[in-house]
Amino acid sequence: MKIKRIGDGAFHITAGRGHISMLSRYGILHEELRESYAPEARCEECEGGFSFTGTRRTFNARLLTGEEGGFSLSIPLSEKDRIFGGGDANRDRVSLRGSRLYIRVANVACYGPQPILLSSEGWGIFVNSTYRMVFDIGAADPDTLTVTATEGRADLYLFTANSLPDLLRELTDITGKPTMLPAFGYGLTFVQNEQTDARAMLENLCRFRDRNIPCDIFGLEPSWMVGRYDFSTNKRWDPEKFYLPHWCPPGQSNSFTFFFPMREKGMQLSLWLCDNYDLLFEEDRRAGALREDTSEADAAMREQYAKNGEIVDDHLIAAWHDDRITKPEEPWFEHLKKFVDNGAACFKLDGSNQVLEHPDHTWGGKYSDREVHNVYPVLLAKQMHNGFRDYTDRRLMLYTSGAYAGTQQYAATWTGDTGGGPRTLVANLNYAMCGHTNTTCDMDVLRPSGMHYAFLSTWSQHLGWANWLYPWYLSEERENAFREYALLRSSLFPYIYSMAHIAAVTGIPVNRPLPLVYHETDRYDNTQNMYMLGEDLLVGAFDMHLDLPDGEWIDYFDGKKYSGKIDYQPLPGKGGALFVKSGSVFVTMKPQKYILEKEHDYIVNLYPGGRGSFTLYEDDGFTYDYENGGYAETPMTIADTEDGGIRFVLSRRRGNFSGRPDNGHNHFENSIPKIEGIRPVRDMTAILHGRIPTEILLNGEKVPFTADGQDAVFTIPASAHEAADLVYIIR
Repeated sequence: MKIKRIGDGAFHITAGRGHISMLSRYGILHEELRESYAPEARCEECEGGFSFTGTRRTFNARLLTGEEGGFSLSIPLSEKDRIFGGGDANRDRVSLRGSRLYIRVANVACYGPQPILLSSEGWGIFVNSTYRMVFDIGAADPDTLTVTATEGRADLYLFTANSLPDLLRELTDITGKPTMLPAFGYGLTFVQNEQTDARAMLENLCRFRDRNIPCDIFGLEPSWMVGRYDFSTNKRWDPEKFYLPHWCPPGQSNSFTFFFPMREKGMQLSLWLCDNYDLLFEEDRRAGALREDTSEADAAMREQYAKNGEIVDDHLIAAWHDDRITKPEEPWFEHLKKFVDNGAACFKLDGSNQVLEHPDHTWGGKYSDREVHNVYPVLLAKQMHNGFRDYTDRRLMLYTSGAYAGTQQYAATWTGDTGGGPRTLVANLNYAMCGHTNTTCDMDVLRPSGMHYAFLSTWSQHLGWANWLYPWYLSEERENAFREYALLRSSLFPYIYSMAHIAAVTGIPVNRPLPLVYHETDRYDNTQNMYMLGEDLLVGAFDMHLDLPDGEWIDYFDGKKYSGKIDYQPLPGKGGALFVKSGSVFVTMKPQKYILEKEHDYIVNLYPGGRGSFTLYEDDGFTYDYENGGYAETPMTIADTEDGGIRFVLSRRRGNFSGRPDNGHNHFENSIPKIEGIRPVRDMTAILHGRIPTEILLNGEKVPFTADGQDAVFTIPASAHEAADLVYIIR
């Protein structure tokens, strides 16, 4: 056994037979911890296993390893241990104690298992293995967590912190922080019916724009290719459905192509992909672990045969490969560059063969499918993410149904071919408990509750694959509801994007399960019909018997106030509840046809009744400059005063980002987007919700405002905001 301290509160433990985990081998994990969580933590080998002392728990774990590989790990559970995590391995509950998880990627049943568990008692475990495993979380023995695997060495990370949020921070220091999607990725994604051709797609685009339904991404399903479900690297546009002039070379997107009007209307293009490519050759190449060159091996074999005087038939000397698709010398992303040149800024990775087992396949010429199966979706997402980044220096909107530990660094996910009902919400809450934030489902547009939940997820998509559930083909009532939720989604962009940046820095998700937010109590351990969308908004979904957290909650739609246990009645056209925490301040904007249509008209929302803060986050929306400080922040706070008034402080914007002014952008000839740098501060509108003041003062001077009977509205002038921190006193 080897125990390596990798941070003040984290340990890497290995034992038994088997080579290094693919998650480590291929650079998916990170051992450089950046923060101090638990300086007093200890982990030491003891008879039959190891002892662990964390911030709130001490235990002796039993670790048995097999002679030919495999292991069994047992950790005693205390009465107070409440266990969370597992990702998509469970869709029935958020609190996992008493359950059993099967860590195996499987179509429909388990798209994205995560070998991760967090305890309310300040400890967490991540098992760094890609083989099948079983996590028995007190199902067989209520006082014991048991992890078993029949193959591979025991390889695990054990970490400790004071709270569940801090555990998530430490976990994602190891498994990777969630990626920030490009700005348009947080708008609406609409996936076309398979019968769609170029003309129909452009007409649909105009309908979205003309009917005032914000939408940012159009997705095409498998029929965009000549060979439907083409797994090869020879795929090309179907010339009947998506005609491109013969004089336009591959990779063009000039004004003779259908890509140009998509740019004119501000719509991003997403392409569906299926995959069965052997990614292990490229991973080994990147890791510097290529096997002996085939040509050299062949030459050596010929020489040996010649020495022995045997007949050599050059036609039959090489190995026969099952795989008719992979080109070992060619990375998977290489053949997709021409589609990126066309304008594809998004790719949808269907479950397809990536979630199926390949028992007779040897990956990379040497790895069994038993070892590769779980990690394959991560490698695919990694190569897509890194390939696009290297080729364009931009963020890719990549979404996949298959997932495993580390996927959050590269891609968003949706819950696959399982619709958009309550069980998909549980899956996404469990993903959140593993540090994966960019999650959604296939929106159920036939039910207001389905629209409500999907539009109020971290990102949103509507799948039209084999249906005609386009907004304008629905009843007037449903179309109106869809439009109103799309407008709501657009208006929430500054808030959601700011929360996405928090997730990228800390690992704390946008969609936050209540046991994560209120981690000191078990009151919400079984709550599956509510979650926080960021720090200030509470979403009630599907079941409207709501047990609201302590305090006062304001209905976002009509301003009514609620507290305690309620039976909520959604307003006409709404499918659930959306509440604001009393004492909140946050920024929204006037809805736009698409996120990047124009400069945002910001609205500062003030909800008195406590103390709150918010930081508006801005960057160029496309690049990774944010990783190196290329962004701007505008902090703000709200607090009640002793005399019954309100103090609102809007700090000056700080930071900067430059965009890409000289990146080869030519709107008429190519798909390279114009990437704007920071723009001057603009006037903002402030809304004081639920209260009409007698006066509003800025530096002792009265500020004019208007009132509509319930709210008060005033303007924050750009000239004042740019010059200094602003302190408003509202009486």
